[in-house]
Amino acid sequence: RSEQRRLYAAVENFLPLELADLVPASVADLAQVRHFGRNTLPAFTLFEKRFCRPRGGDPRKPDALYGYNFQTLSPLTGPGYFVARAVPGRPEVDIDYRELPPEHPDAWPAIRSNERGLGRLVYGFMVDTLRRVSEHVTIGSAARNGKPLGSWFVLCREDPIGA
Repeated sequence: RSEQRRLYAAVENFLPLELADLVPASVADLAQVRHFGRNTLPAFTLFEKRFCRPRGGDPRKPDALYGYNFQTLSPLTGPGYFVARAVPGRPEVDIDYRELPPEHPDAWPAIRSNERGLGRLVYGFMVDTLRRVSEHVTIGSAARNGKPLGSWFVLCREDPIGA
C-alpha cells in the first residue's frame, strides 16, 4: 500500500496520460485491450481492466473509452462497467463507474448497473483516477462520492497486436 501510494504521488504531473495510451490508435474500434492489475486491497489483489474505443471517433484523440473489470468475483459483483475520459486541465484519466457505456464488444459480459446488488459495494458511486508511470504502466487511486478510499492499483497494458 505505501509503495503504491508513494508512486501515485510521485507521478502527479509527471507524464501526461491520454486515452490513446490506454487503447492505441492502431487498435480497431471495439477491440479489447487488457491492462493487468494489482491493487492494495487485502484480498483479490489481481484483476484486469479491459478497455475498448467506441465506434466512429478519432482513434488518435478519442473522446472516451469503454471498459469493465475482470476478476474472480465478477459473477457476484458484476463486471464493473465504466467510461474513461481525460480529466480537463490535468494530465490524467478518470474511470467513471457512475456512467455505463452504451455498447461493448460481443465477447464482453452483459452491461449491468454498478449501483445494484453487491456491485454497489464494489463499484457504486466510484471514480478511479489514472496517472502515467511509463509507456505501458499506469497507477490509479479510487474515490467514492469524491472521497479518496485510501486504495491504489497498478496496471500494465498488454501490447496489442499492431500497436
